[in-house]
Amino acid sequence: MKMPLGIPIILERVQVEGPDAVREIDLIMDTGARFTSLSWDTLKDIGYDPAVIDTRVKIITANGIIEAPLVKIKKLCVGDLCVENTEVIALTVPQLVEVEGLLGLNYLSHFTTLIDYKKGVLEIV
Repeated sequence: MKMPLGIPIILERVQVEGPDAVREIDLIMDTGARFTSLSWDTLKDIGYDPAVIDTRVKIITANGIIEAPLVKIKKLCVGDLCVENTEVIALTVPQLVEVEGLLGLNYLSHFTTLIDYKKGVLEIV
């Protein structure tokens, strides 16, 4: 999958699937994030309740260290590149109003990712 590179790198129409629904959302690529994060509302929409998830992970945010629920979702697809049964953290990032989360390394590590700033291209294969 090849696409024009923007700053920030926004991946549009990423498909997330849970037990109740499939949604298309926009995510910002974050190569410094260990986990993909989805907003609490997105997780609730596809059938998960982060409030009752027992497994939590500590993450570093701009406001310090917090604990976030770790949720295993059915599927996450960027274009036709899908990862099944992948873990995401429930984290709503308020300053990122136009997106519903961050695409992290736990997704990207399944693929080869090329960010070519000179050519203005992002490629994930």
